[in-house]
Amino acid sequence: MRQAFRIIFPLCILLGMTISVHADEDWRNDSTFSRLYNQFLEYYGSQGHDSEFYQVNKELQDYCLKKGDMNRYYKFMMNECLYDTEHDHTHQAIDKANKMLADMKSRNVQRYDMVYTALGIVFESRGNTGIAMHYFMQAVENLPDDDPGTQMGTFSRLAYLLMIKNPEEAHKWNERYKEQSMDYPPYYQVYLFTEAIITFCKDDKEQFDKVYREYHAFRKSHPELDDYGLKAIEIPRKAFDGQFREALQLLDDPVNDLTDLDRCDLRILILARNGLFEEALLAARQKGQLADSLNSDMLFANLNQINAEAGIAKMQAERAHSHELTFFVVMVAALVIIGLLAFMVYNHRKMSRHLKEKNDQLASALTMAEESDRMKTEFVRSVSHEIRTPLNAISGFNEIINTPDIELSEEERQGLISRINDNMKAITDIVDEMLHVADQNAVSEYAKVDDVMCNRFLQEIIYAYSKKVSSSIELRYTTRIINRFTLRTNADALEKIVNHIVHNAVKFTKKGYIELHCEQEGNNLLISVTDTGCGIPADMQDSIFQQFVKGDSFQQGIGLGLTVSRKMAQKLGGDLMLDKTYTDGARFVLTLPIQ
Repeated sequence: MRQAFRIIFPLCILLGMTISVHADEDWRNDSTFSRLYNQFLEYYGSQGHDSEFYQVNKELQDYCLKKGDMNRYYKFMMNECLYDTEHDHTHQAIDKANKMLADMKSRNVQRYDMVYTALGIVFESRGNTGIAMHYFMQAVENLPDDDPGTQMGTFSRLAYLLMIKNPEEAHKWNERYKEQSMDYPPYYQVYLFTEAIITFCKDDKEQFDKVYREYHAFRKSHPELDDYGLKAIEIPRKAFDGQFREALQLLDDPVNDLTDLDRCDLRILILARNGLFEEALLAARQKGQLADSLNSDMLFANLNQINAEAGIAKMQAERAHSHELTFFVVMVAALVIIGLLAFMVYNHRKMSRHLKEKNDQLASALTMAEESDRMKTEFVRSVSHEIRTPLNAISGFNEIINTPDIELSEEERQGLISRINDNMKAITDIVDEMLHVADQNAVSEYAKVDDVMCNRFLQEIIYAYSKKVSSSIELRYTTRIINRFTLRTNADALEKIVNHIVHNAVKFTKKGYIELHCEQEGNNLLISVTDTGCGIPADMQDSIFQQFVKGDSFQQGIGLGLTVSRKMAQKLGGDLMLDKTYTDGARFVLTLPIQ
């Protein structure tokens, strides 16, 4: 959700840092540029005018290029990336940042600070503080000495990014921003607001009161200023005065110049300082869910193009590859000409067959490479989503435990530690599942060294879940084999297969029953798990055993369990199948040979 900050702050800082046109008399008196620039500002801060904005920004870029001003040309390109970020077009923003980098390389212009700044703002908008910090620091290292506006904007971005999470470091960047903002009232107002939030997060009431008074005195002496920070600065004011409930109400005001993530951080801080640890814990969970929501839709969908630094090396590699390809084509052409001159008739058919075979091989290799790339991206997306959720919870609980201002009873501390351990187990289970995949690829067949008494073995598995299901679910075990029936197999592999199928049934069944059944059919033993859960949609029944395919994307897991289970069944000499004729839920049937 785009807040007021998402419009006001980038306009007041980024446009100021990237378009210092009013300091240049020639540009200020240029009627064409002034007209386009005013249209640019109008469309930047409005909704529903994407096409108009892109058109006028393209005209500005072309105009700067015509004038030979490459600095402003690239700054308008960067502003288009920022516009896309502000309007939730993250994919376009990253793509344009990479195109801007490629354009700089082609023109031999080394203003990589703009690319890094654009990427930093993209990841900041999605709650990725670590990655955003990395790109902003790269921007700082590449800042030009003769562009104080760009320096000012980057320092301000760093201060705002860190003002709640690391107020000490944020203060250092804000002071560097102050040095260059004192001559520009709108920017100095931003400095004072940011410093007020920093002093609140440092719990320095005396310094906050000083900054608070200076903020209002400065606004009084500059009546032309807008209301940036006017509401938000009252949040720490009321919190310091003991009116923390009123401060929390102000946090919910949609026009308070704070992002949703910053609101969550301030809410956690205010609640914890007032001893409301349960509410602080709830706020920490909400923050984790918000960060996960902002992240998951964009990070891995653009995995192969978000790193602009890698793009530099990639462009160099592509240039070298182009030279090699040219050399190869010339050599092949020469060989073909020589061959045609010497053996025109004889080699014609042979060359045609050879080229066809190579094309088929290349087509096959391309298909495999594309599938491999898709699987890699899907794997990273799935693992990241499943690991990030418990990690966010662990981070929130750990932050509360290790905050000196929060006093916890031993019972509360142990409860938080228990929750941390539960989330660590969830991560461990995911890693174990990936290790099982590697294990399946390492062996071709399991050694059948165990004699398993099937009825006792399966009864122990199904009834182990009796305490893990609600009273609305009935667990059943039925059999058509005698109690002394013994199967020669690998007990560990069999237990893992059955456990996974039963676990899936428990996960997707809310009421009714789950039945584990065993019977003999010819020379095979059939073990089935039947449930009355949500079942598997018809359009997914043929792909449910493929890697990373999940019946419900919101359920925990990375979509490898059924893949691993079927491979294990096949390495026991049998198979695992879905009974498509059963429609009251799901039924999986494990077939094993009887020796």
